[in-house]
Amino acid sequence: MSKLLELEQLAVTFNTPRGPVYAVSDVTLDVSKGEAVGIVGESGSGKSVTVKSLMGLLPRTATVTGGARYEGDDIFDLAKERKKHFYGVDIAMVFQNPMTSLNPVKRIGPQLTEGMRYHRGVSKNAATARALELLNLVRIPDPAKRLKQYPHELSGGMRQRVVIAMALANNPALLIADEPTTALDVTVQRDILDLLDKLRLELDMALILITHDLGVVKDRTDKIAVMYGGRLMERAPTEAVFSDASHPYTQALQRSIPNMSMPRGTRLDPIPGSPPDLAVVPASCPFAPRCTYATEQCSNSIPELEQTPTPVDHSYACFHPLGSAATQTVGGV
Repeated sequence: MSKLLELEQLAVTFNTPRGPVYAVSDVTLDVSKGEAVGIVGESGSGKSVTVKSLMGLLPRTATVTGGARYEGDDIFDLAKERKKHFYGVDIAMVFQNPMTSLNPVKRIGPQLTEGMRYHRGVSKNAATARALELLNLVRIPDPAKRLKQYPHELSGGMRQRVVIAMALANNPALLIADEPTTALDVTVQRDILDLLDKLRLELDMALILITHDLGVVKDRTDKIAVMYGGRLMERAPTEAVFSDASHPYTQALQRSIPNMSMPRGTRLDPIPGSPPDLAVVPASCPFAPRCTYATEQCSNSIPELEQTPTPVDHSYACFHPLGSAATQTVGGV
């Protein structure tokens, strides 16, 4: 598959009264056309900052360095006029909370059609017809009625479907879904995730799915990037992440996933400790203070992404990797 999005050593630093905050460091990742990629990690790991840097949604206090290319073009060097019709057309985004994505004093119809009229220059009637198609596509009943309603008149699940419809209005090649089910109950969460997966396949659209839960991306992505402390800890095909994870942090995330087969009363296995202070200049593995395998080497230097000897693109950033493929790399240690 041809590469749609390519990130190379992407870094984001925020200037604050405390000094620089190193929110994202040296992220290298690619997304092919039609591919689903999961970015997973705890809150503060840099997941959302990474994608918001691509969408031009960071505050002026942010400094972005490194490479980011869309179909070979540098995203950050795009001409002003192309940027005007780039976001929302080539790349679109679904945010965590639909109530903050929708204007509470405007009906659903105008909010769905304004993007199409702005980017595509279509007539009001054509945009309304397309809006009805989109609401049908995301499986909202009685779409003509919904166009005339306000966001508060819809349920949380319906509002999120409207936000997805808005993101799909201009047929983007890449959809970024940033924790799209955070504010929804469990049954609605599954419906929304199944819908995103179905739409990706039907529309041959690439998808970046951001979440703190490895279980969410298990059956819905082609590959996974695990982030912690603003850095990539592991990057591999989804199957490899679950069958042969190399990084201790990835395995810790797996152990924290609730399992319905657990006996009643079984306690989850949380990761002890707290995430790192990103205002401190990174000089060690960010996971070292919470890792049971950490040594002096982990505290004194930063591990780089290493490729396992397997034929798939499975990389990890760890001096003491786990898993069979990683064990082969370090000579069985």
